[in-house]
Amino acid sequence: MRRWLTLSAAFSFILFLYFPEASYGVSPPITLLRSRKFAEEPPKILSSQELWFNQTLDHYSPYDSLNVKLNRTKVESSWFFFGGSYSGALSAWFRLKYPHLTCGSLASSAVVQAVFDFTEFDQQIGESAGPECKAVLQETTQLIEQKLAINGRSLKASFGAADLDIDGDFMYFVADAAVIAFQYGNPDRLCKPLVEAKNGGEDLVDAYAKYVKDYYVETFGTNVQIYDQEFLKRTDVNDDSSARLWWFQVCTEVAYFQVAPSNDNIIWIFAKMYLDMVSFLKWMQLTYTMVAQKLLDPWRHASKQTSSPEADMPSYLITCHNCGHCTDMRGCPQSPLVIEGNEQNCTSPDAVRKVRQKIVEHMDLWLSQCQDTGRRKESELLQGS
Repeated sequence: MRRWLTLSAAFSFILFLYFPEASYGVSPPITLLRSRKFAEEPPKILSSQELWFNQTLDHYSPYDSLNVKLNRTKVESSWFFFGGSYSGALSAWFRLKYPHLTCGSLASSAVVQAVFDFTEFDQQIGESAGPECKAVLQETTQLIEQKLAINGRSLKASFGAADLDIDGDFMYFVADAAVIAFQYGNPDRLCKPLVEAKNGGEDLVDAYAKYVKDYYVETFGTNVQIYDQEFLKRTDVNDDSSARLWWFQVCTEVAYFQVAPSNDNIIWIFAKMYLDMVSFLKWMQLTYTMVAQKLLDPWRHASKQTSSPEADMPSYLITCHNCGHCTDMRGCPQSPLVIEGNEQNCTSPDAVRKVRQKIVEHMDLWLSQCQDTGRRKESELLQGS
């Protein structure tokens, strides 16, 4: 992130806005509703369009007031938006809603496509893991299912998840733990100990449980409680409230159900939810938006995979062994996070640099075009007066 701050300064930005990962913070949809103009009306849950387009995005549209306050004109200063993951989608949607106010956006690993049966997620994990690790993961999953049926209480305790009474909650926790290794560019943290355990004739479930506790819980900082359906039913606001709010969004309108395919699956997740949701985003309406994807990232299949030159909407894929979610902004690996976004720890730093250079070139072009348009409009206004 720090390098993008430096870059934005070079382009003379007056303000750098980076959308946060959580869309609500400590303000759930009902709180947002009460705090705004509908305060006197009966509270209701916001839809995705109300929330994203009228609440979340409007929160990041202070153009008029800031430009007046800072005595800036469009000619003197331009706006460009950055975001990664869900906030990458917000960055793209911001450009969609405010094309007249922005010069462009970078949507890094942006999950802009709502996918109900998102089987590509599981399939990408298999590709990212490679044949040997994939086979061990599949065997481990089968062994966990068997042990869960025989003595689930003991199995859950060995993972530090004794409080997850519902088997589906536990298996989702177990599956997510594997996903994180690939999503954030640490495949060796998972694959190396599991493959070594397999080759050494050790217990695969024990090896995986150690990885989950040591890496996913301790290092990555995951709270096991957020997988507990009973915990998610609580409406009080706390440090883990965003998990409930994310599920509210996923279950009601957005999808992103990372279900396992019927054959050759890696993780144990299936769609218990029911909704009829399709993506409402029409890509042909967007222009001047860059999308950057990463080879390991299972979420990349919920984003735009190909470029659309006619719409000034390039899409780039960064290919390297540990290039995960938002690598173009965050570097490698992403746990522990290096705020500077250093690409030196990527197995192929040049691959990251090349995409970053492309991003800079597009920014330079779009900002110059934006400023030229601003100058023409200002000249027309002066002539008209």
